[in-house]
Amino acid sequence: MTPLQTLEQICVEAIAAHLPFEDAAPRYRWLLDRWNAITEPSGRRPTPPGLEFEEAYDDLGFPPRMARFHRQALAKLPQLLRAEIGVQQLLFHDGDVLAALAAYQTNVFTDRLNQQLADRIPAGATVLELGGGAGLTTAKALRAGYLFTDVSTVFTRAAEQRFGVKTAILDINEDFDQQADVVIAGNVLHNATHIGKTLERIHRAADLLLFTESTRDSAITLTGMQFLLSPPTTRERIFLTADEWRAELSAAGFDTEPSTPDESGQQLFVARRRT
Repeated sequence: MTPLQTLEQICVEAIAAHLPFEDAAPRYRWLLDRWNAITEPSGRRPTPPGLEFEEAYDDLGFPPRMARFHRQALAKLPQLLRAEIGVQQLLFHDGDVLAALAAYQTNVFTDRLNQQLADRIPAGATVLELGGGAGLTTAKALRAGYLFTDVSTVFTRAAEQRFGVKTAILDINEDFDQQADVVIAGNVLHNATHIGKTLERIHRAADLLLFTESTRDSAITLTGMQFLLSPPTTRERIFLTADEWRAELSAAGFDTEPSTPDESGQQLFVARRRT
């Protein structure tokens, strides 16, 4: 069994141990539906993950704080689902937002995809990064003519200090006038309130769009980071499928290259503005 399969099995068992469970906060009812879809009620009490939990996280390249966070989340699934506690209390317990979000995105899968994304940027191209966050995609793709953007000054200031890069505040849900040869986005476009409108904005900004996204749910994300990503309003799920992304991109005026998800369900999309 691979480390990823080990984590998946542990998370499925933790979900099953708490089902049936219907007393969910409105914003998390979609999450409960996803739980029901991947497991059956077992009537067992939750069993805390053993040492293999930390070992699997370590083998996948995650920092230790990510395993600690997820272990706590598994132990508190009912409280999280009822919104009695917020996942932020577990993830940001020490107040270090940058380190916490970097821990979530630091792993062998994301690192490999970020490198593949960077390798697709043409030499000499100007780059506009959307939702740069903790800077993990930036670290791979950084070059001359680079503009790092995010909706939060926490991340733009950190990028200025770490990379010495030009930054700007940009909300993917609002119109923007920045232009570049290439727009890149690492696991951020799913945050758009209207995917089609955001893609239309990108279409006006650049000829080439390179972005990574998760294209399927897993028990791992459904018992941890999905609590953070879940919007206040009712929503069926967070991630679009690969086919749904291609349909949205085509409707926005992009042609896409063939691609497939990796073992973790993450995928690199290469989209060119249709002429």
